[in-house]
Amino acid sequence: MLLLSMTASAAEWTRSASINTSVVYSDNINLASTGKESEVNGILTPNITLHGRGARANLDLVGALEINSQGGNNDSVNPRLQADANAELYERVVFLDLNATATQNAIDPLAVTGTDNLSNRGNKTTTYSYRISPYLKHRYKGLAEMELRYTYNQLNHSESTVADTSSEAFNLSIDSGSDFAKGTWGIDTNRRTTDNDQGEVSELNSLDLRLGYRINRQWRINGSVGNESNEFASVQSSRDGSRWDIGATWTPSARTVLDFGIGERFFGNTQRLSLSHESRRSVLTASFTHALTDSTALLSNQVVFLVTDQFGQPIIDPVTGDPFLISGNLATIGTSTFVDERLALSYTLEGRRTRLTLNADMSDQTFQDSNREVTLRGLGASLSRTLSGKVSADVGLNWNQQEESGTGNRESDTWRLQAGLNQRLGQKTNLRLNYIYTDRSSNQAGQSYEENKLALTLIHTL
Repeated sequence: MLLLSMTASAAEWTRSASINTSVVYSDNINLASTGKESEVNGILTPNITLHGRGARANLDLVGALEINSQGGNNDSVNPRLQADANAELYERVVFLDLNATATQNAIDPLAVTGTDNLSNRGNKTTTYSYRISPYLKHRYKGLAEMELRYTYNQLNHSESTVADTSSEAFNLSIDSGSDFAKGTWGIDTNRRTTDNDQGEVSELNSLDLRLGYRINRQWRINGSVGNESNEFASVQSSRDGSRWDIGATWTPSARTVLDFGIGERFFGNTQRLSLSHESRRSVLTASFTHALTDSTALLSNQVVFLVTDQFGQPIIDPVTGDPFLISGNLATIGTSTFVDERLALSYTLEGRRTRLTLNADMSDQTFQDSNREVTLRGLGASLSRTLSGKVSADVGLNWNQQEESGTGNRESDTWRLQAGLNQRLGQKTNLRLNYIYTDRSSNQAGQSYEENKLALTLIHTL
């Protein structure tokens, strides 16, 4: 770390810090189906944003500490962190990537959790993730380029009921060099092991040969063939075998890229799609993946704070002043390996004073150690508008559905309406009023509730 600090010492730094003070009222603090109880709580949230750019090192850090007055069995202190750093330790040869996150997640995402940390259900844990990834790169003139990478990841949870895990990954990639203008080739070999306190949980190994050919400026075909050998708890008939993939990339312009393909692995047919289209005022993205994964991998790649918007512009203050939301986009936090079919769509339209965002997502998760299947679906729409030089407003509507079959039979639908108003009081001070209505219906007893929540927040930039 000392070497990284010395490397980044000559960087250009941008810093910001603020303190958010909130008063939050809930008419159903226990998220109960009957017998609602109201409560008023205070929240103090100091936060800092730090960005550094240097010739051989970069750093992006956003950190916040949410301190609430709720007390009891709930966590009164909830940290949030998104830190990413990279450095070139030896010119064009030795590199280092670092990542650290801290955020709150639902222990059982299919049970009642609430929108934020202010509820008495206790169904949450703070997840701390640390990742270090040194790697070597070498160019064999115009013939080939090689990258050898090692990645260690540690995942810890504040609640003892959730198992801590660690993983190690070795990746070797050899890609064709600049001498191969039209026809390209590559070799990938990967090994990833995941362990918890009780021992090894899974081991995933793969070896693939990639081939590609550029037909013209717009079209490129690509494909791969390989083999995988895996070890994990499974009730399925197969865990490894040969695999293949074939597809194409269409680039009609510099602002539009479409990549798609089909293939086959031991668990069946696979599909993939990635679409990105940008215009002067809109951005459309879509992705579909069909992969073998686990909650350790997904939690390790969580994005806690967004540092850029959909148009790639820096977000000046990623900490909005609203109470931190609890993430519940997983079917479980555990050690099970599952096949994840995941779809994500997003569209953003920006005018001079108005921004509209639409999004949709779906995840079908088939667990390998049982006959459990979980489907997560979501739709969302948000609209923000600048009303004057000092006043802005925003409104959003979200729907989430969860379905479980096999080992359980849980279903739930959650609607969430949010509306906010922002008033600039001075050059460094803003006032925000935010209202959230949540309606959750479930086929399980005690898992349905309605809640009205109102938060008044004073945001002061230091």
